[in-house]
Amino acid sequence: MPQTDARIRRPDRLTTWSNLGFVAVLALLALLGLWWTVLIGRLVNENHDLRVAIEGDSAVVRAEHDRRRLMVWGESGTMGVLTVAVVGFAWATAMRERQQLRRIEGILAASTHELKTPLAGVRALLESLESGVLPPEKMGPHLARGLEGCARLERLVDGVLTWQTAVAHPEAAGERREDRPLAGWVAFLPASAVVDLGATASVPVRASPEAVRVILENLWENAHKYGGTRVLVSAERAGPSVLLHLTDDGIGFEPGDAQRMFEPYERLHTHTRGTGLGLYIARSLARAMGGELSARSSGSGQGSTFTLALPASTGEPG
Repeated sequence: MPQTDARIRRPDRLTTWSNLGFVAVLALLALLGLWWTVLIGRLVNENHDLRVAIEGDSAVVRAEHDRRRLMVWGESGTMGVLTVAVVGFAWATAMRERQQLRRIEGILAASTHELKTPLAGVRALLESLESGVLPPEKMGPHLARGLEGCARLERLVDGVLTWQTAVAHPEAAGERREDRPLAGWVAFLPASAVVDLGATASVPVRASPEAVRVILENLWENAHKYGGTRVLVSAERAGPSVLLHLTDDGIGFEPGDAQRMFEPYERLHTHTRGTGLGLYIARSLARAMGGELSARSSGSGQGSTFTLALPASTGEPG
């Protein structure tokens, strides 16, 4: 696992101090509430003793005293519950924001590390071309590698930016969603894909064009990265969702790794390049659209099937 992951997942002092601060504030509020309850209770008792001295110990005086005591304890209890609820909600919100910030920082840190490799290759290529070291007849393979590095950079940057918009600004991502037939969404796939959507080709699906493009490009690259030479694209209807299957004949994975491969920085096959962020970003984008991304394989050497579930357009019968 990359070093960045270990650094991000290690508990930091800020979180520890935040937890201690929350406990301290809660304890202080509890002491203040207890002090207030005792103080008001004493005032009620003193008022009762004064009325008994003046009016005598009658049933009316006792009933009034009991009513006031009940009000004091009831109001104190209500205020205590509300205070705990408000402070707890504020603390939970702060923790979620901090976790989200750390997650974004982790994605950016890992992405920055990943950008260095293709940038270094492109830079070396440009420097070689500028110096005239490479003769014209030998430039072809180097130019191809440079273009491949640029394409890799572009996919990585687009994926991170799309993920950041979908997660950090869900309202903006929601406004960009469109209704298209399923056949229109798979147009993001290369022409070499074997597509057989059947009757689901005309089913309208609501999704974000940027997110779907990033997901499909990621799945396509993943299939070919792990030895897949043929990718079959099929689909089926499942209630309110449309399931898009991408099946390859690559090296596959063990069934028990189906969930772990979607965790950030996880790479089941360490001999390949990458940060292990692609599938994590793809699943996050799918979930941000109200869908899901899953994978299955019968085992090593048996190929893989990735399933992208997207919601059908509102009003479409299930």
